Amino acid sequence: MKSGKFILLALLEMSIALPAFAQDDRTWSLQAGFGGINMLENKYDEGDHFISEDQGNTYYLSADYWLSQRFALNGGITFEQQGLYTCYSDDIGLKKVNMLGVNAGAKYYFFPKKWIFQPHVGASVYTNILNLGHQRGKSPVTLDQGHPGSHGVLSYDVQCPALSLSPQIGLDIHLLSSLSFCVDYDYRIGLWGSNKAQIRFTDGVLAGQTVGVDERNIRSSISVGLKMDFPAKPVSSGAKDNLLWLLYSWISSNAR
Repeated sequence: MKSGKFILLALLEMSIALPAFAQDDRTWSLQAGFGGINMLENKYDEGDHFISEDQGNTYYLSADYWLSQRFALNGGITFEQQGLYTCYSDDIGLKKVNMLGVNAGAKYYFFPKKWIFQPHVGASVYTNILNLGHQRGKSPVTLDQGHPGSHGVLSYDVQCPALSLSPQIGLDIHLLSSLSFCVDYDYRIGLWGSNKAQIRFTDGVLAGQTVGVDERNIRSSISVGLKMDFPAKPVSSGAKDNLLWLLYSWISSNAR
């Protein structure tokens, strides 16, 4: 409870310190982060066992170019990993599918930039240069979860989309005058391609049975990151101290 009160106090003090440096216009911003992927619109072969949504990872480096105080063009590089049969694996899946490409879009911010909280909406187009053709194969697998230790043969037919369209919402939180913590949600719609796979179990309680999936590359992503505005603005000693105490309180509260 004391830790929570201190964090709230630090945020309030930071919000007072920030507007003093918010008068100069930013020109561009650099952002880096990572997040998780949930594969949506999954289909299962008739009669097979239900399994949960597959998951994945995403990593990105992007830049914003500010046309006005509330409107920015953005673009960058995104690496995405999709997992097949996440529910049977300790990782994102028994097989991983990689995507890599550039993205471009635009964002609109609702509040004046001096506000500490900056919600925004936007849209982007994602390109991909990996696994564009059909990647087919078979491999033996061992389940880590569900029925640990069971074995089977994984057959797959993967084709990643070259283009994905994505409406977005997000929130930037000013930590310092030019540094923000960012949370973003994307709904990525692949224009073609799919992840098709089937496991035929060879032993254990599921021996002789199969579980198949057909994913149409519609997926959601929640990511976090840090963004730096340029030209960078001076930071007061009070704002620096508040940020250090905020980080210390967060680390201390999670270490208990």
